[in-house]
Amino acid sequence: MDPVKRQSIHLKALFFLCYVGFGCLSPYAAIFYKHVLIDADRKPAIGLIGLIFFVMPLVSLIANIPAGILADKFRSGKRLITFFCFGTALFAMLIGLAGEAGVAGQWGLGGKFFFIFLLLFFMNCCYYPITPMIDTETLHFLNAHSRREFYGAYRLWGTYGWSVATILMGALLYRFGHDPLIFYASAAAYAVMGFASWSGIEAKPTTQPIIIPWHHLKKDALFQGFLAFVFLSGVVLNASYIYIGYFFDDIMKTPLEIGWILGTWTLFEIPVLFFSRPLIDRLGNRWLIVSGLLLSGLRLILFSFFTRETPYLWKWTAALLQGPGFALMHLGIIDFVDRRAHPDMRATYITILNVARVSLASALGGIMGSWLIREWGSAFLMQFCGLFTLVLIFLFLWLLRKYEAKQ
Repeated sequence: MDPVKRQSIHLKALFFLCYVGFGCLSPYAAIFYKHVLIDADRKPAIGLIGLIFFVMPLVSLIANIPAGILADKFRSGKRLITFFCFGTALFAMLIGLAGEAGVAGQWGLGGKFFFIFLLLFFMNCCYYPITPMIDTETLHFLNAHSRREFYGAYRLWGTYGWSVATILMGALLYRFGHDPLIFYASAAAYAVMGFASWSGIEAKPTTQPIIIPWHHLKKDALFQGFLAFVFLSGVVLNASYIYIGYFFDDIMKTPLEIGWILGTWTLFEIPVLFFSRPLIDRLGNRWLIVSGLLLSGLRLILFSFFTRETPYLWKWTAALLQGPGFALMHLGIIDFVDRRAHPDMRATYITILNVARVSLASALGGIMGSWLIREWGSAFLMQFCGLFTLVLIFLFLWLLRKYEAKQ
């Protein structure tokens, strides 16, 4: 097979497997914590759950930026992906044991929390760098052999993986009602991904380390302002996403209903990613981001009005806004950052973006979300995040206008 085509297939496979693992774990993790971390009154320990969602994203500060620098300096992205996948698989498997009655059934809340918290620390050190590493490898490949505008055609395979995983996980939880399956399935997916990444390593990293041009990043004022914007948007969008399983558990009747929505809300993500090149050419990254914010904000506001008695069709219809909302914004952000990045700093730029957009934002969003749920409930959290997302549209346009005026 032609080496370029083989590399293309390999990158698509990594996206697919990555989001299979992500889809099994991420939207269902809050349900696992809600059912496993129970206080003496048999109620979810929402304070401890919020602490997990606050601290764990900060763990990526230990791994993400150093991993990006190493990937740029030694062109070792695939080796790092392999290492991080096997690490994630190992620790996810161990966390699942905390939900087993035969293993941790006699442990108190403190013992379970400490065990889960410690293993989550190590798992997230491995877990968080994986996605930015795949993004970086894909952008390197496309800039060398094609065009960055085709990124969406590769990221699309992640959408396929997500849809398969979320629907299957919802069905498994509905059939067996066994929460540790959330972590076991994710561990299996990342183990397979580790072997797939290992098989794609073809050459040794460059023997001469690259001198990273830090002056380029220091002078990039627009990128620095953009980081502030993605941080704020990440706080509210991640807060709503972190507790989406918690919220759905309040308004849905079965895990199967949750799984079907999580698996199919990416339906309209597919055409957006498939036609990424003409969308970027015609709209540009600015209006892709604005459109994504608008759709995401409307979806969350609609969610806030739903209850367990709301017809399921209405919930599913509103959830379909997730696909185009996420895809438009994600395409715009990736295109924006890749255009700003120095060719020898792609991994560094992507990991810095990931730290602002996911790590720091998720930490603040996690603790903010737990407080809002404790005070006013999960529906209020969705409403607050939706309204704030719409406000961010004006902040983003103001940021670009201010920079253009200076230029």
